[in-house]
Amino acid sequence: MGVIAALLPDASWQQRVQAAVRDRHEVVPCGDWAGLLRTCGAEAVVLAIFDLYAEGDLDLEPLRTLRRRFPRITQVAYVRPTADRARDLFDAGRAGIDAVVIADRDDTPALIRATVDLAEARAVAGVVREHLDSEVALVRDAVLISVTRAHEQLDAERLARLLHLSRRSLADQLGRAGFPAPQRLLAWGRLIVAAHLLEDPSRSAEGVALALDYPSGSAFRNSCQRYLHATPHEIRANGGARFAVRGLMAEAKRPIPT
Repeated sequence: MGVIAALLPDASWQQRVQAAVRDRHEVVPCGDWAGLLRTCGAEAVVLAIFDLYAEGDLDLEPLRTLRRRFPRITQVAYVRPTADRARDLFDAGRAGIDAVVIADRDDTPALIRATVDLAEARAVAGVVREHLDSEVALVRDAVLISVTRAHEQLDAERLARLLHLSRRSLADQLGRAGFPAPQRLLAWGRLIVAAHLLEDPSRSAEGVALALDYPSGSAFRNSCQRYLHATPHEIRANGGARFAVRGLMAEAKRPIPT
């Protein structure tokens, strides 16, 4: 179980976050930005969620500090938007936040949980994207969707619809590019996100299996062996997500990233 550092002065927001992630993460309340940074340094924090206006006017420097000191921690902003804050959200996005929760609109526990899942997947998408620059747009999009939506358990039909293709057409285009068929590609995307989660030494294989809705820890371990010929411990020791990406690129007969 990982730790979420939460800078949320509004008690109701804090309660919603705790309800959303109680079976996956421990939520550690922080009183101010200094406290949040201390928590990130002292605990196995996987995600920081914060009110952008917790200390009054928007200050981007704590966001930049958080990104600089803890680049692997996923950042989620919790905000109550107003007309005069639109530019602030744009600037905060440029400073490195991975996702936004909008107060009283998409902050039910279920939606917060989905946002946390998406933010974690987006964090690893950057590792994948840097190795797809030479691929055609459709292949690149298919791979990135398989990663960023790994928590949704998409099937091949749904992936094809998201790309405005038939399943057969998608399979043909992936095959011509040397990439796996849609259903196998989705399994790879899920495993890449799982490998990213394993980079956190506080996460167990069972915890990762739960976070990504594998039927069991054994099912997750079997997937690791099937696709990467490695145990979760070996995946962690060999670089996590980058190790998994190397496996995918090897299957696609692409230059293996270092």
